[in-house]
Amino acid sequence: MSLVFASPGSDLSDPGRNAILTRLLSDAVEALECDTERARASLFRAVALIGEAPTSPPTPRGAGLAPWQVQKTIALIDERLGGRAWITDLAANVKLSQSHFSRSFKTFFGRPPKQFILERRIERALDLMLTSNSRLCDIALACGFSDQAHFSRSFHKLMGLTPNAWRRATASG
Repeated sequence: MSLVFASPGSDLSDPGRNAILTRLLSDAVEALECDTERARASLFRAVALIGEAPTSPPTPRGAGLAPWQVQKTIALIDERLGGRAWITDLAANVKLSQSHFSRSFKTFFGRPPKQFILERRIERALDLMLTSNSRLCDIALACGFSDQAHFSRSFHKLMGLTPNAWRRATASG
């Protein structure tokens, strides 16, 4: 399974992201000899955090999004991560019909908007779990999940660990 959290054109020189990445990779190196499961989890999270940065912008096949549409869409998604980012609102924001927007989005990003939004929410949750001592239920709500159980299921599906297990593995480094 390949997770891609970084969006095309995302700034991989962000100091906050680099600090998290450095911590994850350091944890993996420390755990490599004695705790391969923890090392694996840290590496998996690091890959998920940086994603696969494209070497050149993707060439949409026909109905991709224009650069201004990509920027407006990502900005609206990030603004609404704590709530709902409806496809109809995203489409209207860039002056496209819902079906055309969904097709164009998938062409550009390689996955549907719903999956992209879920990945952004998990990415924000990873950042909050690394940089704060907030309770998981509070993180879940801050990232737009309906409750902690929904957050845990979604997190486990994408990351291979529950949020609590991930947090314990990260903290034990």
